[in-house]
Amino acid sequence: MAYGTEYAPRRIHNDYFGVDIGLRGRWLLTVITASCAAGFSLVGYDNGIMGGIVGLGEFNKTFNNPDANTIGNIVSLYEIGCFFGALSTFVVGDFLGRRRTILISSLFMIAGAVIQAASSSVGIMILGRIISGLGMGAINSTVPILQAETSPAISRGQLVALDLTVLNIGIVVSYWVDYAFGFSGLTGSKVWRIPIALQCVFIVVLMACTLVIPETPRWLASKGREAEAIAVLERLHNASIDSEEVQNSFAGIQQALQHERAASNTGWNALFASDRIQTRKRLFLACFIQAAQQLSGINALIYYSGTLFSKSIGLDEHKSALMAGGLNMCLILGSTISIFLIDRVGRKKLLIPCIAGMSLVMCAQTGLVKKTQEGGGAIYGRAASAMLFVFEFFFSLGFQATVWLIPSEVLPLLIRTKGSALSTASNWIFNFAVVKFTPSALENIQWKTYIVFAILNACWVPVIYFMLPETKGRNLEEIDELFTTDGWHIDTAHAAADTKAAAHQSNDVEYADADTGSHKGSHKDEHIITSTLDSKAN
Repeated sequence: MAYGTEYAPRRIHNDYFGVDIGLRGRWLLTVITASCAAGFSLVGYDNGIMGGIVGLGEFNKTFNNPDANTIGNIVSLYEIGCFFGALSTFVVGDFLGRRRTILISSLFMIAGAVIQAASSSVGIMILGRIISGLGMGAINSTVPILQAETSPAISRGQLVALDLTVLNIGIVVSYWVDYAFGFSGLTGSKVWRIPIALQCVFIVVLMACTLVIPETPRWLASKGREAEAIAVLERLHNASIDSEEVQNSFAGIQQALQHERAASNTGWNALFASDRIQTRKRLFLACFIQAAQQLSGINALIYYSGTLFSKSIGLDEHKSALMAGGLNMCLILGSTISIFLIDRVGRKKLLIPCIAGMSLVMCAQTGLVKKTQEGGGAIYGRAASAMLFVFEFFFSLGFQATVWLIPSEVLPLLIRTKGSALSTASNWIFNFAVVKFTPSALENIQWKTYIVFAILNACWVPVIYFMLPETKGRNLEEIDELFTTDGWHIDTAHAAADTKAAAHQSNDVEYADADTGSHKGSHKDEHIITSTLDSKAN
């Protein structure tokens, strides 16, 4: 006997605040993706905006010409705020859920933006930066989970790659906003206050989209709210409760929860458990891939691209600003291409050659910058400039989207929030280290800075090859099957997992296509939903 949709609650996401406008199928997935994209665009805008502002004469005039160390603190302490913001979701993320974490964190970001835009002392500016960072870290930790837990397996990577393309657009927008205000002839503190305040536009879009979407079915199920989880699955698939899509999705979530609960406890030590589903290994992979991204050197380019063009290559201030804006257009190009490749080629086949390419580019950059700084001629400077463009293209093509996709894929459901908090925190703490020490490195070891990044990128290749499984095309529950081998090596051709993945891909129905109104009846796994609703009714 199947239960109709009347047994599931109609208003499924108004725990504290929210607006239920009845989104289903394609439209629901579109708004969820828009919410996630707005969160990532905010990351991009905030990462890029300060790099240009701190070099403006009006900014330095307002803050009494701060020295290099003070400037470094203004820029880098934002990352410390992000670090603690990400860690905060370790404590409250599972309690609040995905939606409420994003909404509350957005309020922190608005408060931080207002404080920064109104500041007139270094202390107040740093306070605003830290408050914004707290909100950003929590958003950055939660948005990838929201996207992964609501996306169909066959296009999950594509949607995350789309989010990262929007992040890159945010970076590019921030650079050209800096350029427009810095070289437009405007005077007064508005040339830096307005660019900072403009981030509120991204925050408002993020909050508006998040207010009208439901909580993820996987989080609801993990909290024992199965009827609400089923209702969300109905909306995601735009199908009835007894349809094959809803039945199979809910059964997979329930089975994964049972498997994870049987394999380990759900306390704090569960994060580091060496259990049947290899939780400790999966946490290591999530944290490793985030740290590796930062240590690749990408944010040395994004934050200090103008400095790299001026100090390393010898361009004047105006040309450096133009080149910095153009450089980050490569991020959009690479990430746009990755949208079409990540779910076809796979994560590892994009990661490995692109990271190897980044290492080779940094090797070439080392020699070219050395020649430039030794007065070897303009041709070496032009070649060094070109290498920075190639590096960012490789990064955005293979490294960028996978870094935010892999943690949400490999982490078990029961510790996904806490694990994502730690992995995102590792991203921000290494981001802080790179941003803090890059200016000193460029000043003291000069061209040798690039060889450090070349060596680090070369080290990531064997780790990814031997330890990271291919998750393309598998739903989040099937990925557990990939972590059943002993030791730290992962057998990516695990027969059981591949068999399940193949079956899933042949039956997977895109949410976008579900708007045609698929209501196929099926009794497969129906007893799980029936028994769940029976228990809720008693």
